[in-house]
Amino acid sequence: MGMKHPLSKKVYHILAKPEDIAPRIVAMGDPGRVEKATCLLEEPRVVNRHRGYLVVTGKYEDTPVTLATHGIGAPSAAIVFEELAMLGAKLIIRAGTCGALDPNAEVGTIVLIEAAAYERGGTMGMYFGDTSFPASATPEVVEALEDSLKSMRLRYMRGVTLSHDAFHKVEENAERWAKMGVTILEMEAAILYGLGRLRGFKTGGLALVVDNMVHGTELEEGREELELKMVEAALRAAVRTEV
Repeated sequence: MGMKHPLSKKVYHILAKPEDIAPRIVAMGDPGRVEKATCLLEEPRVVNRHRGYLVVTGKYEDTPVTLATHGIGAPSAAIVFEELAMLGAKLIIRAGTCGALDPNAEVGTIVLIEAAAYERGGTMGMYFGDTSFPASATPEVVEALEDSLKSMRLRYMRGVTLSHDAFHKVEENAERWAKMGVTILEMEAAILYGLGRLRGFKTGGLALVVDNMVHGTELEEGREELELKMVEAALRAAVRTEV
């Protein structure tokens, strides 16, 4: 007996119907950020709370969009991205936070993530084995995100992330990654970009620098406001991207 295509699997965590999920999605780790960002939507309605994955669907500029929680790290994010794809997602943009290894990436800067490096093994290894898979964003989504950031006059820079799997173990590897030209550290862009290529949906990512490991600085004032503006930039790009 042949195996079914992976996208025919049952959805276990995002307990919504396909009609509840918009083709264009902005995803983020923190359900609290999703809840706050619902103010940006017209006619928002909660379509999932199961397992803490808050998912809200509404409209932005009269276009259906969904805000989704993906949790922390690649294993959690992979579950959500896979299930959103099963439910009809055609575009997923991540709007997250990060730490910076580049001295030019000052706190409060939004990094437009062009591509993601990763250490072999972990969740990426489960999908791609020992292959050095090029985890990169969809070019037209990168362009749409840059247009949005410029139009909103937000401070941003393009960069490359290292998506790691151990939040409290990054310091001992940070210097090595910085020498490779890594701009920022976060945990989910690589699996998003990899799954987008594997499952056939478009991808992009933004990350707000909340601490710079070179300078030892942390973003203390205005973080929530900047997070909301970042989500809005992602929404603007989403509705302007063809799916």
